[in-house]
Amino acid sequence: MTSPATADPVTADPVTADPVTADPVTADPVTADPVTVPGNGGGTTSSTNEEPATAPATADALPFPRDEDPLTSQAAGNRRRTALAVLVWTGAVLAPVCNLLAVWLVELSASTWREDFITLDPTVFLFPVAGAFLVTRRPRLLVPWLLWISGVVGGLYYLAYSAAHWFYLTDPGGITLYLGWLALWLWLWHVPVFISLLPLLFPDGRLPSRRWRPVLYANLVLMVGHSLFLGLAPDPEFELQLPIANPFGVEALREISPAVESYIGAPMMALTALGVLSLVFRYRAGDTELRRQIGWYVGALAVLLLSWILRVATGSWLLGATETLFMAGVPLSIIASVLRYRLYGIDVVLNRALVYGSLVAVTGGVYFGLIWLAGALASDLGQGAGLVSALAVGGLFHPVRLRLQRLVDRVFAVERDPYRVVGLLGRTGQGAQDPTAALGEAVTLIRGALGATGVGVEVRTGRGATRVFTDGELRPGVTEMPLFWHADWVGTLMVAGVRPGREPMEVLARHLAELAHAVRLTADLHRSRERIRSTRDEERRRLGRELHDGLGPALTSVTFALDEARRRLDTDPQAVGRLLVRIREEMIATIASVRELVYGLRPPALDDLGLEGALRAAAGETAVTVDGPLDDLPAAVEVATYRIAQEALTNARRHAGATTVLIRLRRLPGELRVEVADDGIGLPENPVAGVGLTSMRERAAEVGGSCVIGHRPGGGTEVIAKLPVEEAK
Repeated sequence: MTSPATADPVTADPVTADPVTADPVTADPVTADPVTVPGNGGGTTSSTNEEPATAPATADALPFPRDEDPLTSQAAGNRRRTALAVLVWTGAVLAPVCNLLAVWLVELSASTWREDFITLDPTVFLFPVAGAFLVTRRPRLLVPWLLWISGVVGGLYYLAYSAAHWFYLTDPGGITLYLGWLALWLWLWHVPVFISLLPLLFPDGRLPSRRWRPVLYANLVLMVGHSLFLGLAPDPEFELQLPIANPFGVEALREISPAVESYIGAPMMALTALGVLSLVFRYRAGDTELRRQIGWYVGALAVLLLSWILRVATGSWLLGATETLFMAGVPLSIIASVLRYRLYGIDVVLNRALVYGSLVAVTGGVYFGLIWLAGALASDLGQGAGLVSALAVGGLFHPVRLRLQRLVDRVFAVERDPYRVVGLLGRTGQGAQDPTAALGEAVTLIRGALGATGVGVEVRTGRGATRVFTDGELRPGVTEMPLFWHADWVGTLMVAGVRPGREPMEVLARHLAELAHAVRLTADLHRSRERIRSTRDEERRRLGRELHDGLGPALTSVTFALDEARRRLDTDPQAVGRLLVRIREEMIATIASVRELVYGLRPPALDDLGLEGALRAAAGETAVTVDGPLDDLPAAVEVATYRIAQEALTNARRHAGATTVLIRLRRLPGELRVEVADDGIGLPENPVAGVGLTSMRERAAEVGGSCVIGHRPGGGTEVIAKLPVEEAK
């Protein structure tokens, strides 16, 4: 089986790969424009392999240097991946720990705080975890690294700020000064990263176009420049709320740094607005898939912004808690935006987490709600209320789980009922232009319905050739299911990233087998038409050569002879008589040549004797049986029938060593069936289609029919041609 060529999203060339999965290391992350290459049917690609071959193993084709051991290279790669995983997950754990320690230190140093702003920050708890989750799977993507860096730096900033206040009470000098120095500027590598840089570079880590370079540069200038102003401020009390000195302070900046700090909010908000605006431009220029990815992220930002506006306007603590919850939606939306389109193949984890997390919340709410209600109405129920609540939760568990699963599957565009998928495939195929387009759309639909990282269908188009339709990424470990159409193996269904079970695969395979067979028939029809056109052109060239090389010179010779006879008519009448005799002989030969040409186009016996009489004349002693009328057959069908029967009869007599040959014509509704059977040696195990066998098939294909040559039950060979005939109304 030929493996489909699909690009890995990590190492794919940035010009031909999907913009979300393109490797930002292989392209300039600042200046490269995202290139979108939409596939057939929403990401489907098709590749054809007409002559499968095994490429020779050469040193240039090896994936490792000539002098490097592949096992050593693989071990080194595993060590690097392990070290990277340890690094990012350590940061993901330490960031929340730092935030918790910061909150605890605030309680211990409450006397030093004029304004307590350090709380449990959801960006510190969730951003590093989401970033580590994605970095371990796609370490070269920039967006996961921005998530991770923002959260980890935020945790370090909170800890440094709170620790500076705590150490100020116990040891005003020493480490307090350096912790305060870190707390001065570290926040600039936490807040601007997720409010400005992340929207600007989402989702592929590159700018929407080169025109957005100034926005990126402005963000970097703000972060680096303001970090220097704050880090070199000699009196950090305006920022830290502590009367301590800066060990790296520059006296010349004593008045400048506070002034810059007081005006930094406006440019920061402007850059944030431009970052969000870049999403609008990226959305307008992107394809459908990119737009839906951006929609997840923009939706989370819009909800968060609305919650913030309402909290500021009302001052409600409930809206503050809701805003914290909505802040958690930002990293989740980033994960969901890529998981929805299977870029990482880990959507099953999130799907299950959402289902069972919601299930715990619903069942827990029902349980405690019933207990509270029972206590409010009848406080003497005691243990009976708990028992009734438990029974109610047990009864609700299964139907609630099913409904939550359907809801989450709808969010992720996953369809678990294979029969519904088949219904969708049927409706999609009806609007397709041809079987090839229908199969491409079906592959895309199945991938989305199953939630797979990749789906492929390999179609056996005949003569060792295959055609592969893929959508997504077919990685090692794919699940395969053969496609059979009436016991004929027509292709293979391949699914990667999920294991849908045997029954769904069989249901889908039955439908895809019809499409694969239609694609194969289309390929056969295309090849047949090509052969017919080639045969027709060759016949025209042959006829042209015969007319040019045979009839043309003969008529020219007759013309010259007639001119010679006219000149000698008065001077040498006897020579004229000899010339006329020669002209007559040449004309007889020319007429014979013309008859041969005409016979090659349509046998005269068909016009003189009819189809049945012509076959009996050509067959001699061979029995010819006719069932049904043959008078109203089209001329093309008559010629095809005569030529097929003539060729089959010639093969039986010349090659098969047959003693008995039977020719039978049967007129059936809508078709004429031509059957030629013999008792000869039969066909070999692996027959090679020669000129005669190919000619019979092409004669049938010319009129829209088919011709099958095979073994006859009891021995010998049987030729069955089915030629369509339009019935008279």
